[in-house]
Amino acid sequence: MAVFIQTVKAQLVASGFTLAERIPEVNASFVLFQSADITRARSAFNLLNTLGIWLLIVTLILLGLRVYVAKDHRRALVGAAVGVAVSMVVLALALAVFRSIYLDAVPASVLPHDAAAVLYDTIVRFLRLGLRTILVLALVVAAGAFLTGQSVTAVRTREGLARAIASLQGGAEQAGFRTGPVGAWVYSNKRALRIGAVTLAALVLVFWGRPTGKVVLGLTLALLVVLAVIEFLGRSPGRQPGEVSTS
Repeated sequence: MAVFIQTVKAQLVASGFTLAERIPEVNASFVLFQSADITRARSAFNLLNTLGIWLLIVTLILLGLRVYVAKDHRRALVGAAVGVAVSMVVLALALAVFRSIYLDAVPASVLPHDAAAVLYDTIVRFLRLGLRTILVLALVVAAGAFLTGQSVTAVRTREGLARAIASLQGGAEQAGFRTGPVGAWVYSNKRALRIGAVTLAALVLVFWGRPTGKVVLGLTLALLVVLAVIEFLGRSPGRQPGEVSTS
């Protein structure tokens, strides 16, 4: 608050309002609540933050090893992703239940109910954000692993998408659109382009400061659009217009 007042004061003086120089310096502090356990609570919170980071890393390593040693890697990946998503839902429910227990346990004479609720929500804000982000990411991974599998649903879904793209290609070619050498090059390098698109999306997600569920969904949709464009542009030299590609 004091820094804010001094900043406003300096801006007023710089603008020519010299009376602002008479504004006294304010160094007031306000006690929100008092507790002898605040130091221990802060230490415990810092410990939980540190453990949370390392537990996440260890969990991801263990999940990766589980998928690697499984006979069916794709099915193991789907199971692991669904398990992570369920865990995030359970943890979110636990936070909601603990919130009620916490608010009932705090005496109103020590901390008003509204202030206690704001304090709790502020502390767990980033935890909730992380839960939603991991939940959405796990569901996206599970869906992607399932749709690339050999189940009847996955095969029919891929065939339907391929027919839709081939239909768009046929309509574009009838309208005079030709990809020429670009289409042949994309077709020859389709696998590398797909891997590059997925890798780029993964890197953007990793280096995003605080990704949210919306960010994960946005990156997923952008990746799907890029993959569809690659499929649309890629054209085998010997394929007839409207023919479905099996690559």
